[in-house]
Amino acid sequence: MKEIPWEILESEALAEEPVKIVHERLRTHTGAVLDYYYQPKPIQVVFALPLTKNGEALLIKQYRHPTRRFLLEVPAGKVDPGEDLETAVRRELLEEIGAEAGELVRFPSFYPQPSFNAAVFNPFLALGSRIVAEPRLESGELIETVAMPVCQAYKLLEDGRIADASTALTLFYARPWLERHGYC
Repeated sequence: MKEIPWEILESEALAEEPVKIVHERLRTHTGAVLDYYYQPKPIQVVFALPLTKNGEALLIKQYRHPTRRFLLEVPAGKVDPGEDLETAVRRELLEEIGAEAGELVRFPSFYPQPSFNAAVFNPFLALGSRIVAEPRLESGELIETVAMPVCQAYKLLEDGRIADASTALTLFYARPWLERHGYC
């Protein structure tokens, strides 16, 4: 099978910042012509479930304008150029909730929306997390830290009260590890 089975007929950048968005006119493997809009640049994103020594999850309640809602999430963010994943996790924890973490446990990476972008999401469990400073939020971030027993976070997930897919997958990946180590 051909590595790239579709022919690009036209391509234009619609936006460069904060992320690049392109419009391409394509001829598919069946000969159909279609318009495709997506983010072509592969970026790395980290997600971390911070867990205190007492077994509390340090989640965030963050306003997400496209949904017009506050969503319960794990701290997350883009990996900066030249930054490794673990450094990015530690930076994001400090920036979003003012926390430092001890051991980091990495779980399998995934593509959250491969039909729209090439981002790779990297979930982690951040053990021994503790608040050490005030968060350093960006101007477009409206975030509140929410601490709760990790088992309560799983109850919220099961009840459909965690609507962010990346948070749900991070919790999904972390659950077997947490159960093996007596957390839930």
